[in-house]
Amino acid sequence: MWKTVEGGPHAKSVVVVVVCVAVMTLTIGLVASVSTRAAPTLPTTLASKDAEVSPQLSPSGNGNHVYVVKPNGHDDTADIQAAFNACMRSGGACTVQLEKGTYYTAQITVFGFQGKFVGVGQGLTTVQALPNLPSPAAAANTYTYPFWTERPSPSNPWPCLFTFMNGTFGISGMTITDPYSVAVSPGWDSSSIAGGIPTDTALYDAIEITGFQAYATIDHVTILGAAGDADGTNMWDAITYEGTFLPTGWTGAVAQRLSVSGTFTVTNSVFNDEQSGPFADTFSDTTLTVCYNTLTNSPAPLGFIDASNSQLTFCGNREPSVSYGAGFLGESSVDRFDFPSTVYITDNHFELNNDSNAMFLLDFAADFGEASTLTAVVTGNVFQTDTSCGCYVGTDPGDYSVIVSENLRSLVVSENTFLGGGAAAVYVVGGPAVVSGNTILGSYVGVWVDYANSTTVIGNLIKNSEEYGIAVTDGSSYNVVAWNVVKNSGVDDLYWDGTGTGNVWIGNVYGTSSPPGL
Repeated sequence: MWKTVEGGPHAKSVVVVVVCVAVMTLTIGLVASVSTRAAPTLPTTLASKDAEVSPQLSPSGNGNHVYVVKPNGHDDTADIQAAFNACMRSGGACTVQLEKGTYYTAQITVFGFQGKFVGVGQGLTTVQALPNLPSPAAAANTYTYPFWTERPSPSNPWPCLFTFMNGTFGISGMTITDPYSVAVSPGWDSSSIAGGIPTDTALYDAIEITGFQAYATIDHVTILGAAGDADGTNMWDAITYEGTFLPTGWTGAVAQRLSVSGTFTVTNSVFNDEQSGPFADTFSDTTLTVCYNTLTNSPAPLGFIDASNSQLTFCGNREPSVSYGAGFLGESSVDRFDFPSTVYITDNHFELNNDSNAMFLLDFAADFGEASTLTAVVTGNVFQTDTSCGCYVGTDPGDYSVIVSENLRSLVVSENTFLGGGAAAVYVVGGPAVVSGNTILGSYVGVWVDYANSTTVIGNLIKNSEEYGIAVTDGSSYNVVAWNVVKNSGVDDLYWDGTGTGNVWIGNVYGTSSPPGL
């Protein structure tokens, strides 16, 4: 996540033909290297040996082979990898079963997995990263050639504890942890990712899901990080679903990655001390569902970048301690301009510090003269801000608002509850948007329409704003502010700075306005 923009907005022109060729290659069981260097054959294992694993038939007797791995107390890498390899050779659906206990492992990679990877429960089965994990190959560990420019192999171990490339699989019933800090985690060059450093010792993620088509379901999994150098943690992401393949002749290792498609579902799980929890990047034709999880101590616990022709649902999640950054980050049209996508953010509970945001929703297409592609629906959420300091860290709405929306294709913010807040409870830039039926108590500005057109603010209850209840500023035009109840604002309940044209104020119940009579 937090990727820089490389390769320009029209880099996708070479993608279609390459995808067709790559899919043909995939059907014969090999995936060609997508870099301009020599094309390695994909390995079937990253372990130094392929240990013998005896299958067990599932209790149902349906022929589904179950490969049970027992913890050995020191290094379980080869045993776990061998179980996956044997599972794959079985030729059908299969299960890799971890028993109760702690498993110690280095990097594991699985290609085209069709089955289940299960433990006996969170906190009962624990998979722990070994210290001093190996780094990627030197040739694939630079700003211009990051680790994903070459497929994972024994000579190029990715800085991911588990990598699943393509396949249809489920992961459940376990805790995955890296308890070590900066001195004992892998060294890899993350400077191609915005905010990265030339020698990053944090894991890229605990679970990497990538390829062309991946159908992944994660349920009842706990992922625990620790202190480190990825914004204070030792993992960038807990789980990443993203495209990493590159077209032939690529020039930008971030901007030109080909999308992954399929499904990505994460439910009933716990994430703590990672830069992000479940995160998706560079995907298309995907149904994404992230619901009923608990996420703590992360600068951007939930989010995605560059969705195309996809439907995303984030529901029922709880974030009890968003202390900096944003509880949700959604960015589209960063590196590519594709088909529109819709994200539904419903029934979540965000508990914020006064210097954090609940949500950033940004579409960068307008920066390149392209049409925006992201539609967002934010409804039924609770945003609770700790204002016990009696202060506001800053009044810049782009930095300190509860919800920041910039240049989306469309936005609906409805029936949410805001208790306290930063510079604005809802800050809309660009438009169009509908902000309706929300209860906003104690923000600096309740709803701030800034540089925005065709936005409707209707039927909201806004009380006790430190400055303005509703503000329309900086040339915003053709907006409608109607039938809101706005009371007890510190300066004015309604405010218009006099710029822009065609704004309509009608039927509002309020005490004061500037200019008078809005």
